[in-house]
Amino acid sequence: MNVATTSVFGELDEWQAMLDRHEELFTEMVPGSSVAIVPKEGSGIQPGKHVAGLMAAEGAGEMLRWEVVPGGMHAEVVPYRGFQEAKVDLLFVADAEALDRLRNNIGDDTLSLMKRQIRAGNVMFFVMRTKYELQDAGYEEFLDTLGLAFLGACR
Repeated sequence: MNVATTSVFGELDEWQAMLDRHEELFTEMVPGSSVAIVPKEGSGIQPGKHVAGLMAAEGAGEMLRWEVVPGGMHAEVVPYRGFQEAKVDLLFVADAEALDRLRNNIGDDTLSLMKRQIRAGNVMFFVMRTKYELQDAGYEEFLDTLGLAFLGACR
């Protein structure tokens, strides 16, 4: 039974429905692969000290985690206890404007909107695994959809 849960990210069941509609992006990803979105406020990021700020963040917040489980990608809101404790492959840090836009536009165009927010600098993107680990985990199509061609032109 899917129960709607409201958080800073909006309705969890809406995120799950969006992930289900885009299930083809996640079919090559191995179980346990995960990404998360955290609000910039509370993430510990400080201008000019991005990584140091993330590492110093002590978890007072939540993150929206998408994790590959048997049957597809699963959305859940979990505690955010800082950069070191996030335990995800990719971490997206969204400013208030980007988070508001994403929350209010969950649907078929959400990933395109996320791509535009990344390009505009409203969503920062942190890679927590090596390029080869991401490739082995099946991230290529998902990252290409977001305009993040991490493998480059020559493979």
